[in-house]
Amino acid sequence: MSKVKEILKEPEFKQGGFVWKHIENKSPDPLRAVQSAVDRMRELHDIEDHEFNPLCQNLLSTLLEKVDKS
Repeated sequence: MSKVKEILKEPEFKQGGFVWKHIENKSPDPLRAVQSAVDRMRELHDIEDHEFNPLCQNLLSTLLEKVDKS
């Protein structure tokens, strides 16, 4: 399973979660919310430094689509 799919199962990324709410409320910088949440999960999901920014971008793109559909 990809890290994006794994991380999207975390409460922060589910509907009503911290990151979801930032995107839903059209906060000025939703990427910062994603980065903050992912940074706290680095050890849990074994995220390397070189993976961090691309992973955050992918998560944001995926979440933007999900929030728009909800």
